[in-house]
Amino acid sequence: MKVKANASELMQVRRKELGLTGAEVARRMGFKTTQHYWNIEHKKNRLTLEYAFVAAKVLDVKIDFFCDGVKEYV
Repeated sequence: MKVKANASELMQVRRKELGLTGAEVARRMGFKTTQHYWNIEHKKNRLTLEYAFVAAKVLDVKIDFFCDGVKEYV
């Protein structure tokens, strides 16, 4: 499983769909400052797999929204 190349853009679009600010999402993701989240959204830092799971929960989407190669086990 790997994070999609356009995950940063997907985060920003979904955040705006939910009417959230970057500061709100940063706080909910556990960042001490908004800067780290801003850097991810603007491709200064890459979204790690660990934070993709956190972002999926905060933005109320399944992990495959941010990642390729997700396998479902039944």
